[in-house]
Amino acid sequence: MLKKFIYTTFLISGLMFSQNQTGKYKKKFNTQSLIYGKVDGVIKDQQTKENLPFTDVALFQNDSLINGTITDEKGYFFFNKLAVADYTLQISYVGYKTQVINFSITNNKLNKKLKNIYIESITQVLDNVELSDQAPIFENKIEKIVYNAQNDLSSTANDGIDVLRNAPLVEVDIDDKVSIRGSSNVKFLLNGKTSSFLSMDNISDVLQSIPAEQIKSIEVITSPGAKYDAEGDAGIINIVTNQKNIEGFNAGVNTNTGTRVNRSSFNLNAGENRFGISASGGARYGWPRRGNLNVSNIVYNNMGDITSSNIKNGQFIGNWVGYRASVDVYYDVNKYNSITSNFHINGQNKVNESEENVLYQDLLVMNPIQYIVADTSYNKDTEYELTVNYMKKFENDVNRELVVSFQYGSHIHDDNKDFDQLGYEDVSIDNNMYGKGYELTGQVDYTHPIGNDHKIELGVKQISRYTNNDYNTDLAGDNMSNLFNNYSLTNILNYSQIVSAAYLSTQFKVLNDFDILAGTRYELTNLNVYYMHSYSGFHNSYENIVPSLTIAKKLNMFKTIKLSYTNRIQRPDIHKINTNTEIIDLNTISTGNPNLKPSQSHQLELGYTSFQRGLMTSFFLYYKAKYDVIEAFTYLIDDNIFETNYLNTGNNHSYGFNFYGSATIKNNLTLRGSVDIYTYNMSTSVNSVNLLRNSLNYKYSFNANLKLGNGYNLESRAFFRSPRQTIQGERPSFSMLSFGFKKEFSNKRGSVGIGVIEPFSKYKSFDTNISGQSADGTTYDYIRDYEILFRSFNISLKYKFGQLNFDPIKKKAKVVNNDLIEDDGGEY
Repeated sequence: MLKKFIYTTFLISGLMFSQNQTGKYKKKFNTQSLIYGKVDGVIKDQQTKENLPFTDVALFQNDSLINGTITDEKGYFFFNKLAVADYTLQISYVGYKTQVINFSITNNKLNKKLKNIYIESITQVLDNVELSDQAPIFENKIEKIVYNAQNDLSSTANDGIDVLRNAPLVEVDIDDKVSIRGSSNVKFLLNGKTSSFLSMDNISDVLQSIPAEQIKSIEVITSPGAKYDAEGDAGIINIVTNQKNIEGFNAGVNTNTGTRVNRSSFNLNAGENRFGISASGGARYGWPRRGNLNVSNIVYNNMGDITSSNIKNGQFIGNWVGYRASVDVYYDVNKYNSITSNFHINGQNKVNESEENVLYQDLLVMNPIQYIVADTSYNKDTEYELTVNYMKKFENDVNRELVVSFQYGSHIHDDNKDFDQLGYEDVSIDNNMYGKGYELTGQVDYTHPIGNDHKIELGVKQISRYTNNDYNTDLAGDNMSNLFNNYSLTNILNYSQIVSAAYLSTQFKVLNDFDILAGTRYELTNLNVYYMHSYSGFHNSYENIVPSLTIAKKLNMFKTIKLSYTNRIQRPDIHKINTNTEIIDLNTISTGNPNLKPSQSHQLELGYTSFQRGLMTSFFLYYKAKYDVIEAFTYLIDDNIFETNYLNTGNNHSYGFNFYGSATIKNNLTLRGSVDIYTYNMSTSVNSVNLLRNSLNYKYSFNANLKLGNGYNLESRAFFRSPRQTIQGERPSFSMLSFGFKKEFSNKRGSVGIGVIEPFSKYKSFDTNISGQSADGTTYDYIRDYEILFRSFNISLKYKFGQLNFDPIKKKAKVVNNDLIEDDGGEY
């Protein structure tokens, strides 16, 4: 299969490349093609005469778009390497009339200097308050909403997680787990691709290693088209960084020192002519963080009387250190062929220690039993990745594009957990799990424009994954061998998965008012799992045809309404199927389920978005049907032992409403807010017990940013999310209040700031409430409450050295692996 795929990849590449050779050699001796010109200018507000940064400038030739850029902080733009011809510039900016300028590049005048270009604003008044916006913070595309983080002066944003907290539709909880509209099944892309280590369970750690100032925008894709992998029912988040062609050299250092977390990073950029290289690295490390823990496991008989209870109270302390390093290289072979490459390494070490006093009461035992449990866990993860992309544009149409991409990633996970029980049936448990594996991806994507308003995209892709988990558990204590299956504690698991895919997508206009994006994706999954001992392995193969359709209509220049349908799938990854039994204590264990089936979802969404001068609002109504939902499920075994596993619990039919908006008043005060309301409705049967749960969930956020003048900025943010729902109960809610103050240096090379999170609450409490029932009528409650040190203060410093000249943003890596449902981090 892999050999056939690689052969097909190179065959398609050769055919596409050969299509353009004849025309290329015909023009080889045309000396006029060696003469290039340049056009530049500065965009200004017609009324205030102020420069307009981040203005969109499009360059057309014969009514065909050939290039585009945005103005810099001073409103300046330029296009170079222009052949002798007639051109048209289209200048557009939110809240201003679009302006068109015609010009020519001739042999006698190769450089066209437009100097100052004044564009006329469109005045909008809201409740007698005049609104204005210096640069667009939000943009609406046919399949996504774009949050332009570089236009948003957020004084408390230090890393990628902080930036995500400001993005519309996105939720970030206490453990930095990300969700959209209540679902954590979110797929992440970085500049249009997903790194192999982002497909594991440490996404938050990777995002925290990306400095905020390196993030250009966040694209929230709630209705993914066919060109995206079919996994992820919540949607896709694409993080776009400031990748550019560069001339010159610069370097930057950033540091953030606080009472909870410390971060330091650097970056180097150098480029000349057609070659450029960027390198960056960083580390994040935390002070020891303390907390308090209370856990209750209670069992009732069919009459409602307590038969046993296990109450734990104690303290824990955790610490971690993470690091990253990356190197990006690009080389433009010529005007139509380029190569980009990236190497990335990411790692983290975590240590957690806890000690609890336990009070155990059994109906058959007259006196309660008291004892102590203590555990220490060590987690070490390392990921490597190498990506190479070849991009070809075609001389007869620069919007026609072929991209061939290869990616190799590997990972190593080394986890250890020591558990001791003292004072009652003394027990010692040592659990070790060493895992390693790789992921190899090959992909070909081709884009073919037809006129100005129609394009066709098609591609093929194959992902090969392999993971080996070697886990071993040593038990010391009386009767321990009778409690657990030895092969669930010590075994070797081998896991391989091959996903082959092909897609066809098209985007076109109808009646000049409707934009339509339609496509179909086919995916074939082959899964093989086998064990070294005892358990018999299994093979599973299934096909999915995933259609998508989005229809958007522009009501006017600022208002858009769209209707979309998407079908998505979720494959359980190795973390959810691994049968390794993790013994948290003798009353609480967790394991995976190798019999999990993939889940599917169907979503219908109706949205309305309005962009006006200084004001942006968006409303969404949606319905989502999820089948074979994968959830963590806790059930009772052996009287008072609670086991948490993963099950296909049932089907969930959810209705939702979402609003978010942004307004800028007098160029100084920016206000943003959002509200999400959605339902959880499930009726199912698990272990011969009928279960029903209906709930209404919500989330809201508010953010205010005030410019005080002379580079001073003040920000405040409030956020709340109701508890997450499962068929058994509630997972913790989350809220956060923060304030920040920042001073930008007058030379624009850096800034210094201070911030505080939760100034009025030193600790925050998080509650989990799970209830269950056995077939014999026995019921049980699992209640977990922990509070953790949350209040923090920090001081940040950023500074950059050197100077670069930037060409328009360069389109880079294309590998996109976003097809696995990932571990949600377990319980809080």
